[in-house]
Amino acid sequence: MPDRFRIAVVYLLGFALDLANMFMLNAAYPALQRELHASVAQLAWIGNMYVLGLTVVIPLGAWLARRCGERRVLAASLLLFGFGSACVGASPTIEALLAWRLIQGLGGGLLIPVGQTMAYRAYPPHARARLTSVVMMVALLVPALSPAIGGAIVDRGSWRAIFFAMLPIALATCALAFAWLPRDGARERP
Repeated sequence: MPDRFRIAVVYLLGFALDLANMFMLNAAYPALQRELHASVAQLAWIGNMYVLGLTVVIPLGAWLARRCGERRVLAASLLLFGFGSACVGASPTIEALLAWRLIQGLGGGLLIPVGQTMAYRAYPPHARARLTSVVMMVALLVPALSPAIGGAIVDRGSWRAIFFAMLPIALATCALAFAWLPRDGARERP
């Protein structure tokens, strides 16, 4: 399997995780509201806290990648995302859930920009249109399918299972990142 394909797979898995995490939750709001006695305003903040975490960390992506290495940053991002996911799933209160969603968003915030940079750099200009087509398929299919998948998970278990399910996927993607992504070169010094 060509290296560029492996890099693209790791990027697309991280991208899909980020998207699924945002859209799968839609089906869980009624169960969350009942179990955690959350208000409608608090439910709105579940998504907002994740997006806030993404927004805070995305501008740091290029600097962190230069300083620490792209593979390390991507792996750390996946680990933090997975840890945050497990903690969200274990949250005993809406307040704890909101705090962990912020942490989860901080982890997820580097999956797209760092992974995308690596993937597009690995593909020559004439092959980037095909990569973009695959990225767009993921960008459209994951949000379209995630609410139904989230609903099925909640119907068969609990809203918590949505978040617990993210952990093994994040860990598997992290393992692929270490196995498939090029080793990080020299790092920028302060």
